[in-house]
Amino acid sequence: MITKVTLVTLAIAALPMAATSKCAPDANAAGGNAVPGTSCRAGLTSSQAANAGAVLQMADSMGLPERAKVIAIATTLQESDLDETTVGDGGKAVGVFQQHPHWGRNRTDPAVSARRFYARLVKVPRWKSRPLTEAAQAVQRSAFPNAYAKHENRAMRIVAKLSTCMGGN
Repeated sequence: MITKVTLVTLAIAALPMAATSKCAPDANAAGGNAVPGTSCRAGLTSSQAANAGAVLQMADSMGLPERAKVIAIATTLQESDLDETTVGDGGKAVGVFQQHPHWGRNRTDPAVSARRFYARLVKVPRWKSRPLTEAAQAVQRSAFPNAYAKHENRAMRIVAKLSTCMGGN
């Protein structure tokens, strides 16, 4: 699994340099060479963009629609600002989704934690039509249930930009 995630991360990092990318790489001041990823990061750091890409790719592999991706990205923005090294709740919650031990192992792996998040999301009644914050809260059970809503617009922009760059759905 680690090899698969590493390959996914490397593939995502290389996307802006790929000939099939729909996002032109930016030129640097030292001669116009491409700077990997800068135009396809959607305002994220390279690490955040790689984590977001892993979350989006998991949705694609599970056949989930854009709405699932937006809910997941908004959740990760609230929980960790897309930083897989984030630790919270007294050291119990880790990873981009801030999952507790009952979520299982490898919680700091964005793809693994995304798969677990999506598996629970699709079991939420009417998740596709509910307000984002309700759907996210039904999965996460946060102490701040309305906090996800403030990230919805940014999450939509991130999903749109990265999906275009990744050639995804």
